[in-house]
Amino acid sequence: MKKRILIIDDEELIIRSLKKLLEKNNFEVFIAKNGQDALIMTEEEKFDLIIADIRMPGMNGADTIQAIYENLEESNLKKIPTIFITGYADEDIKKRALALKPIAYIYKPFDMNELVDKVKGALK
Repeated sequence: MKKRILIIDDEELIIRSLKKLLEKNNFEVFIAKNGQDALIMTEEEKFDLIIADIRMPGMNGADTIQAIYENLEESNLKKIPTIFITGYADEDIKKRALALKPIAYIYKPFDMNELVDKVKGALK
């Protein structure tokens, strides 16, 4: 059974690149273009990993993951491992994101093979 990955990002180029790369590496990929969609998707589906952009319109990535974790906790479900990606994040948001104990916090532009290695390592 393929591992299921949710990508939360609003940048079309990043979405397309990550989706293509992850599918090539035999992962099943789902896309949420904002935090609100991600919340709904994680209530309806099970994912093995989340890759979330920090900087998005509306809810930022840290707030989105925090809300997802709170929903999972209320349902007595375990947290989904998360990798944050960002081109920029102010120190406050970065601290909040790191407090969520992600698998990785990666700055854009990033090496795609390095990201795949982190994903594979997280899903072992």
